Amino acid sequence: MASDLFEQLAQLEVPPPPAELNQQVHERVNRSLLVLHLLDLGLRALPWAMWQLSQALVAGVIRTALGRWPDRPGGPPQ
Repeated sequence: MASDLFEQLAQLEVPPPPAELNQQVHERVNRSLLVLHLLDLGLRALPWAMWQLSQALVAGVIRTALGRWPDRPGGPPQ
């Protein structure tokens, strides 16, 4: 029975894809990638970078105010 189905499918003619299909696929994929990259940048990369920068700025303010670097847990003694 399955071979009959395959034989019937083998005899069907498949129309060629439309010429603009490739362009439409590229536009949809590119739009999706742009949205995903912007979300990743806004939700992961920028908050992480701001956190790292804030740690450096706070350490610089403490260094300026106290004259020593802030103690880090598990770090070498200063």
